[in-house]
Amino acid sequence: MRLLFDRVTPAPRLLLLGAFLVRPDYEAVLDPPFFLAPGNRVSHHPTHLTVTSPTGARRTLPIADGSWLCHR
Repeated sequence: MRLLFDRVTPAPRLLLLGAFLVRPDYEAVLDPPFFLAPGNRVSHHPTHLTVTSPTGARRTLPIADGSWLCHR
């Protein structure tokens, strides 16, 4: 499933977010993984994610690690 980290598009359903692509060749990892509730909106920053609930409450999740992906 492709998620948009644009702070506008809400999550369509409950998702367990453990890793995501920052670019087609770079993956960021959250430790521990995070349950993203339906309706939550996410924005990406170089060191963390900001999750905004439908009520406006915000939560910051640190990005634990990142790695380049090797494509064949």
